[in-house]
Amino acid sequence: MKVSVCIPAYKNPAFLRRALDSLVLQQMESWELVITDDSPDDSVRQVADEYSQRLPIRYFKNTPAHGMPANWNTAYDKCQGDYIKILHDDDWLESPLALQKMTAALDAHPDTDLVFSAYRNQYLATGRTEEVHCSAFYQQLLQEDPVNLFQTNFIGPPSVIMHRNKPAYRYDVQTRWVVDINFYMEVLTHNPRFVYIDEVLVNVGIGEEQITQDCFRNREVEIPENFYLLQKRGVKALNNIYVYDFFWRNMRNLEIRNAADLQVSRLAVPIPPTVLQIVQRQRVFPLSVLRIGPVSKLLMTLSFLFRKRA
Repeated sequence: MKVSVCIPAYKNPAFLRRALDSLVLQQMESWELVITDDSPDDSVRQVADEYSQRLPIRYFKNTPAHGMPANWNTAYDKCQGDYIKILHDDDWLESPLALQKMTAALDAHPDTDLVFSAYRNQYLATGRTEEVHCSAFYQQLLQEDPVNLFQTNFIGPPSVIMHRNKPAYRYDVQTRWVVDINFYMEVLTHNPRFVYIDEVLVNVGIGEEQITQDCFRNREVEIPENFYLLQKRGVKALNNIYVYDFFWRNMRNLEIRNAADLQVSRLAVPIPPTVLQIVQRQRVFPLSVLRIGPVSKLLMTLSFLFRKRA
């Protein structure tokens, strides 16, 4: 088995049909489709049955539901292919050659574990679309150190990747907000080589119900997970200006004005002194000033130069 496509599903039958329709068109041999179902009803099972004659489906019902991202790992544990292509049920492949092109990239680079492509955001409520490409600058940052993903997630959501099937490559069930970035950092720490395909091969459906929308600008989620990720990477990562800039923006955007604002219920890791220094320095300025992009960037740079080294 060459490729395992896995769909960790949850009661989105209409979206799932769209994803499966894109898989029916794939010009690819020697692959399987693993569906792990967290739904409280039979809606996903019924759709899987509809496509069972057109796709090489292996369906598994989770009882009880495993939740996100444990359901992603459940799908991974069922995969038999050399490569894994995760596809969330609200995303779909753009090209009938998408699987083939990603597979060919890994075949051509046996020393590489990860391939990702450009993608198109599809805003489901408005119909607006947006192509996202990884610039040469971001590719260089990724080559230098995966910790630069703190700066921004320039790989994209999990549906845009394919990687070798290795037991070490699993999602951290302690995370939701940083789950994809943490996964990429883990993979690239094991093997820093990657291949980027500068062609839109995946459509990413963006709706209000997504977990990212629920977590965005939520102190109770963002603060503990960002510090947890920093702890895993090592606090010395704050000596990287891109990581420092991320925490500068994070503290500003979450309107953290003193150390007490960081004491959220899920915070189980110590607050690095460097971040406390960021908070103290930002308090000198009104938030309205910090929200002026060029001004904030200048203040961040000065703060970085005179920081307390981690």
